[in-house]
Order: sequence, then C-alpha cells, then structure tokens
Amino acid sequence: MSVWLIAAGVLAGLGCWLAISELIPAGPSLLAAIDRLDSGGGCRGAGSLPARLGGRMAAAVPWLPVPVSDLRLLGQDPGDWLARKISLGFAGVALVPAATAAIALSGRHLPWTIPAAGTLALGAALFFAPDLATGIDAGHKRADFRHALTSYLDLVALERGAGAAPTEALEAAAAVGRGWAFERIGAALSRARKASVPPWDGLASLADEIGITELADLAEIAGVAGHEGARILDSLSARAASMRAEALAATRAQAGARSTTMVLPIALLAGGFLVLLIFPDFYRLFG
Repeated sequence: MSVWLIAAGVLAGLGCWLAISELIPAGPSLLAAIDRLDSGGGCRGAGSLPARLGGRMAAAVPWLPVPVSDLRLLGQDPGDWLARKISLGFAGVALVPAATAAIALSGRHLPWTIPAAGTLALGAALFFAPDLATGIDAGHKRADFRHALTSYLDLVALERGAGAAPTEALEAAAAVGRGWAFERIGAALSRARKASVPPWDGLASLADEIGITELADLAEIAGVAGHEGARILDSLSARAASMRAEALAATRAQAGARSTTMVLPIALLAGGFLVLLIFPDFYRLFG
C-alpha cells in the first residue's frame, strides 16, 4: 500500500509543479531571438526535443488552434508551447485519479461521479491555462509596443523634418530608441536591408508577424512617401496623436474598471465590520 501512496504522491506533485510552472510567465526564448536576427530565416530550435514533440502533436491534431502571432511577439516557440499545453492537460487528467487512489487506499471511497467530474474540470482548466496566460502576456506586450511605437513615430517625424530620406529616417529613429520594441523594429529594418527590399516592407512583415496594426499603418505611410515622395510629417504627427489619445482612453477605462471592481471588496469589509460590532449584543441576547 505504501508503494501506491508514494506513486500517487509523485503524480500529484508532478501535476502541481506543471500547473505552477505554467502560471509563471515564461521568459523569451534565446533561440527565437537568434532566429529573428538571422537573415537566413533558419530555425535553430527545430531540433530540440520539445519542438519535435510539439511538431508531431501539431501534425496529429491540426485542428488545435495555436496563437502564432502572440507566441512570436513573446519570443516563444509554438512547438514548445503546444507540448506544454498538452502535457498540462494530461497532468490535469492524471491528478484527480491519483488523488482518488490515495483516498481509496486510506479506506475512504468516493462516488465515481466526483472523480470523473473533477478529472474533466481540472484537465480542461490546465489544458486551456496556457491560452489564457499567453493572451494576457501578449496583451501587455502589445500595449508596451504601442507606447514605444508612439515615440518611434515622433522620432521618424523629427528625422524627416531634419531632411532625412524615408529610409534613413526609419533606420535612424530605430537606432536612437532603446528597449525591446525598438530592437524588434531595428531587426526588421536590418533584415529588409540585407534582403534588398524597402524598409517599409520589413515593417509590414513585422506587423503581420506580431499582430500590430499601427505598425502596418506606419509602413503604409512610409511606403507612400518612398514611392511618391509625399510629405509625411503631418501624417506621422496625426497618427502619433491618435495613438496617444487611444492609449489615454484605454488607461482611463482600465482605471474605471478597477475602481468598479473595488466596490465589492469594500462592501464586504464594511459588512464584516458591522458583524463584529453587533455580534456581542446578539451573543448576550440569545446566549
């Protein structure tokens, strides 16, 4: 019986470890960053075991959706993400039977409906946990990228006002800025230069890759200026002002939502305080 208890404890601990490790945001993959800087476009991480496992799983279940743009924005490999997702699902399915076996070995028996419902619920929750975590992290990343893109638009407008050509303005503005967003923009411009394509095509490719529509608008504006020689100072300034207004509105909406959600905790605290005040009188009255 001790062997079964040890096995159940090991399975339960493994499931808890997988769940906690998935809830912690994963850092960017170094291999994915190297692949982005590599103009050849080769996949250096394709030979790793999680990537091969994730590739086989993707081929076996092609209907399973994978947030490719979110993973590219976070610098994570889709194969590794899919492998973690399915592993967490299996861990959730195995965790409840292991706990049920441990309870049964202790002499208690549960109705079969409780372990079955718990297995399905926990397996589904852990299976979809990576989707939720990835969506939240990607949302924060996109918000940070949009804030950086507003500064990038201002820098490009300044470079154009100083007499720089569209190509020079885009590259110089990316070199001046600091942060991961400017590094992604600079890497996209560097790949475009090495591939002998216009820089706005590189920005458009980056926008499609990470799902930033504002960057695609910048690429379109720069493309018009590069092909037709149009003045883009007013367009860049207007676009930057529009993005700032959208960011301010989103911040105000988020602050309002947080203020609304604070009503319930404050009401519960007030109710608990009233209960503490009137409890002695009720206790003396009915005691």
